[in-house]
Amino acid sequence: MKGAKKAKLEPINNAGEIEIVFDRRLTDRLKVILMIDNSGWSMDPYIDVVQTLFHYASSQFKDLKIYFFHNTIYSRVWADPQRYYKPEDVDDFIRRDPETRLIIVGDANMAPYELTHPNGYIYLEARPSGTSIERLRFFARTFRHSVWLNPMPVDEWYYSRTVELVRQVFPMFELTLDGLEKAVQYPASVNKG
Repeated sequence: MKGAKKAKLEPINNAGEIEIVFDRRLTDRLKVILMIDNSGWSMDPYIDVVQTLFHYASSQFKDLKIYFFHNTIYSRVWADPQRYYKPEDVDDFIRRDPETRLIIVGDANMAPYELTHPNGYIYLEARPSGTSIERLRFFARTFRHSVWLNPMPVDEWYYSRTVELVRQVFPMFELTLDGLEKAVQYPASVNKG
């Protein structure tokens, strides 16, 4: 995500809290889309860390759009955490500024058919054309500054086939201070899409 000013991540009070300090000159110009996997038993252990990221991101960026999904992205994402009231079609994202920074947060852990089968969607109302992995590739091509932040410890990624499939599409970083730093420094030209 080159060009996205390095965030200065500092522990405070030695109590495990973090303070993310951004260079205001750049953050006022950046457009950021944050997509969060906000449900499911596999994401439950990471609720606190994702809420912390959500809180800091909400207060740091002038142009921040937040969307929610479950497990993976099919034909739409939602602007409301309940994933019911404010759907937005994935195809509409093609009209967004390609310089927008896309950050997807989720453990990428699901049944493989949810990513790879054309009828793998888990929502009855979702009738996507194609597979979810194709939708993820669409996002990677549309937004050249895109990363996936995974709250799952990196040593657990190799036990999940779907994490490996998602890593073939997006550069994936652990949702830790070190992982955030690496994601911010990641060059767009290397994106796999």
